[in-house]
Amino acid sequence: MQYRTHDDGPLTTISIEPGAVVVEMAFDMPESFTRLHSHTFDHWMECVKGMALIEIDGNGRMVQAGDKYLVAAHQRHGVRPLQMGTVLRCRHEHADIHPDGARDGIPAEWLSRLTHAEACDAA
Repeated sequence: MQYRTHDDGPLTTISIEPGAVVVEMAFDMPESFTRLHSHTFDHWMECVKGMALIEIDGNGRMVQAGDKYLVAAHQRHGVRPLQMGTVLRCRHEHADIHPDGARDGIPAEWLSRLTHAEACDAA
């Protein structure tokens, strides 16, 4: 499944791996960004390729390929890439995320967590 949560959002892919829902964001357009949002659970973010400015609760941090960090529950976070082609991956391992009955998707209620957000002012 690929989608954009908003017109300037990254190309997003959601996949199910054993024990986790993985959200991969490919920043394939100039000026793309993720909106500030939060989750009710901790999750890992990893910079797979390129460089980005990550805003977490109002504090900016530059990350590059290989950097991995934990975003705590309820922390508002968003991303602005510093290079075209930047890829970030979020690994959501919390027990309140479940595949649908066919085991090949996630509930619509969880998707709304990604799209209920505000524009990121990290740049």
